[in-house]
Amino acid sequence: MKPTQAQFLQALARIEGFSPAPRVLAKALRLLRDPMSDVGSVAALIGSDPALAAEILRCANSAYFRHGSPVGSIVDAVQKIGIRETVRLLNVAVARMLTGTDLKAYGVSGDAFWAESLMHGLFLYEVAERTGRGDPDEAYTAGLLRFIGRLAIDRLAVEHSRPREEGVTFSDWEQNTVGFLHSQAGALLLAKWQFLEHLVQAIAGQDHPERLPQSNWLADALHFAGSVLPSDGPSVATAEPRLEALLLAEEGFMQNHGLSIDDVGQLLSTTGRAFAQVQSGF
Repeated sequence: MKPTQAQFLQALARIEGFSPAPRVLAKALRLLRDPMSDVGSVAALIGSDPALAAEILRCANSAYFRHGSPVGSIVDAVQKIGIRETVRLLNVAVARMLTGTDLKAYGVSGDAFWAESLMHGLFLYEVAERTGRGDPDEAYTAGLLRFIGRLAIDRLAVEHSRPREEGVTFSDWEQNTVGFLHSQAGALLLAKWQFLEHLVQAIAGQDHPERLPQSNWLADALHFAGSVLPSDGPSVATAEPRLEALLLAEEGFMQNHGLSIDDVGQLLSTTGRAFAQVQSGF
């Protein structure tokens, strides 16, 4: 029997309460927009979650930030690496906590789930930087969390013993299993975690941005990334980009943003290098 909507909402609530980290990230993104925010306010926010604080300290003392002396407090860490870089690290730390778990019903390992999320986050960041049309840090978050709705769907499918059969696409299985797509589930989660509304809408409209009531650059960029990067994740970090999709995208997102196939190839190369760097740090 297909799970009911009430059971699905219960699964969402369990994921929502899994960790306070997503709410910390949502607040951090708001601090980035506030000209009055400072090192102290960002450090206090991160310090409210001991697990996140420990991860940021570890990263600040890693080889990636080898300059300067080791730091022992969150305030010192934020001062050392800067507010914006700290929030980027926070993005990755939160995404790693959430996506580093096996999706048993999907048949996807935690490593593959994390790799796919990271690849999309880094690619969206590069696209925002290259086009100048969106905030790179918000684009990073949108890419990292675009598949977060799978957590609730997976939990519900496991509870009802409804694993995905080999050969069935993720979207078909999601719709037939719980009656919701991961984009819908993800948007509900982000709304509960109090992320910015246009980011919530981007997650909701990632597959069909044209259906949103208002134009949303992040949704357009997520849709473009989904057409370029390999889908259904297990080998996303090593698979070749879908060049045939690039040719189709030339008349849409690419044309609107003055991107050539060579430009996108460069973005993918930069993303690949960043991927390797982040993976080594986490």
